Amino acid sequence: MSAGQQNQTGESVPLKLFKRQKSRGSDLVTTTYEFPYMKKPEQKSFGKLLYDREQGKVFGRTPKNWGQLIFFYSIFYAGLSALFAICLKGLLSTMDQTSPKWKLGESLIGTNPGLGFRPIAHDVDQGSLIWYDSSNETQVDYWIEQVDKFLNESTKSLGKQKICDFGNPPNGNQVCKLDTTKFGECIKENKYGYDKASPCIFLKLNRIYGWEPEYFNDPADLPADMPESLKAHIGQLNATQRNQVWVSCEGEEGMDKELLGPTEYYPKQGFPSYFYPYTNKRGYVSPLVAVKFLRPSVNQIINIECRAWAKNIVYSGSHRDRKGSVHFELMIDADV
Repeated sequence: MSAGQQNQTGESVPLKLFKRQKSRGSDLVTTTYEFPYMKKPEQKSFGKLLYDREQGKVFGRTPKNWGQLIFFYSIFYAGLSALFAICLKGLLSTMDQTSPKWKLGESLIGTNPGLGFRPIAHDVDQGSLIWYDSSNETQVDYWIEQVDKFLNESTKSLGKQKICDFGNPPNGNQVCKLDTTKFGECIKENKYGYDKASPCIFLKLNRIYGWEPEYFNDPADLPADMPESLKAHIGQLNATQRNQVWVSCEGEEGMDKELLGPTEYYPKQGFPSYFYPYTNKRGYVSPLVAVKFLRPSVNQIINIECRAWAKNIVYSGSHRDRKGSVHFELMIDADV
């Protein structure tokens, strides 16, 4: 036995045991290691792993160890939860449940509302194209269903609604009712015109809290690029009825204008002033404008641009940075 090391009691602990044997003229050396960490771990059964009766351990720990561990983590997670609750309470104390903290120019949304349209196809690859065969009942029913879903969601209200008019705006917590029966020919009974190759689309202005439109309500002071038909329409109304965010839809290019043909707007050619400003009143519904394309050319793609008109709506027709307007395409297949 080789020289050993001293343990805590002063006894010598052997490092290695050597046993020499000779076999056919060569030495055969057998080495036995006696370090505890070099021994093979004891094979334990699953039952002994759950509870070791000899050492009094449960899952490898004594009851005292388990108690210390549970006590430590209970204090740790209690402190962590308390810190999280304090931070959350501090955050919520700075928030108003009915209005945003940052409004208009201070917010990320800004002061320029966007214009949207419906219906939109479920197929992402189809993008902003409204394409169907007016003689195909299945395709016609698909677009009718999309319009129905949109109107059902847009007209839901839990607030105190009233029928509003320019001389009868909402008071207090009242909100104006969106009366879909005023959409003229753009109603479900007429299949929104999709079966007659004269479809209706619905325009909606995005909500911005506290935003108030500045109206083009002076017939003598209208933008030079405003369509002449819209200028004539404004001139026919009285002073109160001119307080609207006007909308117009036209073909995007010269050929598109010819292909699109005449249009009609219901219930008005704009979003009335009594729907503004939006202040998150319970049950508020956004106004809609139904645009009916009376005689669009068939079997051709028509690029259409709809624009919102107000003094404080910035317009950009760029496809990359569009503002105050919306672009979509219309293609109706039909036998000529």
